[in-house]
Amino acid sequence: MKKLIKPIFVLLLGIFLGYYICDAKPLDIFITKYKAFQVGVYTSLDAATIYSTKYKNATIIHDNELYRVYVAILKDKNNIENMSKYLDSEGIDYYLKDINIDDKNLKRLINEYENVMNSESEIVFLEMNKLIMEKYKESL
Repeated sequence: MKKLIKPIFVLLLGIFLGYYICDAKPLDIFITKYKAFQVGVYTSLDAATIYSTKYKNATIIHDNELYRVYVAILKDKNNIENMSKYLDSEGIDYYLKDINIDDKNLKRLINEYENVMNSESEIVFLEMNKLIMEKYKESL
């Protein structure tokens, strides 16, 4: 048992130093990252509101003196790729932004909706995105 203590200590010290040097939080490896499809950033709520009316299901997020307009929030790689293709085909410029979601109920709903989104139907895909954005807006 004593032989294991030193290697475990060295391993934990290495992990701690690695995260400290990289300026990361040790618990980041346990946090699920979501991708927000951001279509605009504004300094005034009025401008963000006017711009958001151009897009179905757009949600405005107040973040550090800025108003961000999101049209989708996803974590599944296939769904992120499909949404990217859809927005590209519609000629919509967007920026993928990493966000964290703390609400466990919202995370569960997004997982359920994203499972359904993996169907072949674009209509189902867009309707599930609509539900995700509505639930996200409700959670704010």
